[in-house]
Amino acid sequence: MGPDIAKPPVTWRAMRTRYPHLSPANRVQALPEHRVVYVRNAKAACSTVLLWLDRIYTGEHDFSPGNVHTENRLPRPREVGTRRIGQLLSGEAYRFTFVRDPLRRFVSVYRDKIEKPKRWRTEIQELLGQEPDIRRSVSIEDFISAIERQDPLTAMDPHWRPQHINVMTDLVDYDHIGRIETFADDLEHIRVAAGLPLVPVEARNVARRAPDDLLASRPDLEERVRALYARDYELFGY
Repeated sequence: MGPDIAKPPVTWRAMRTRYPHLSPANRVQALPEHRVVYVRNAKAACSTVLLWLDRIYTGEHDFSPGNVHTENRLPRPREVGTRRIGQLLSGEAYRFTFVRDPLRRFVSVYRDKIEKPKRWRTEIQELLGQEPDIRRSVSIEDFISAIERQDPLTAMDPHWRPQHINVMTDLVDYDHIGRIETFADDLEHIRVAAGLPLVPVEARNVARRAPDDLLASRPDLEERVRALYARDYELFGY
């Protein structure tokens, strides 16, 4: 999904300068031996892809940790080297990521992070000028109102930050941007194109129920969500 004009080489400094609050070390997963780089996108099968890459990297096909984000054996940026990561992102490796329908992603993050009594609730309550109380519910309308007040680049949490910022489309010229809606086909396309070995894929953090039509009766709220993610709709063709 790269543009007609190639992007300039990617450097670690460029990532930190363009996306100062993104923390490239938490976004970029490079496997130099396999000449592949994955850029993480929260709420878009990140856990599933990380486990898949771990099995490719280690050859241990039955590895299945409780938290793949903290327990994986994948190489860290300091082990790969920031200069080498820049070279890989600039074209010396196969570059891929995954995205998701912005509206369904938004409903999913509300269901998972805000509707349930988790720490993100108090952040939203404080944004609304309320006394933080993790036990007090936050409506989806209040959630929308709160994140409308946040700067997408510097203030939003990665779980609801626009996806084009999470995956740094201004800098990275991707070989393939997969979609959650066609995950299996896209992952196999990536595997074949990048010349990666065949390993078992284990779905992680899959909701027991699909995000429902929470906004179906509120087209006004749906329109506000679409406005928040207008650039994602434009870039990723949803």
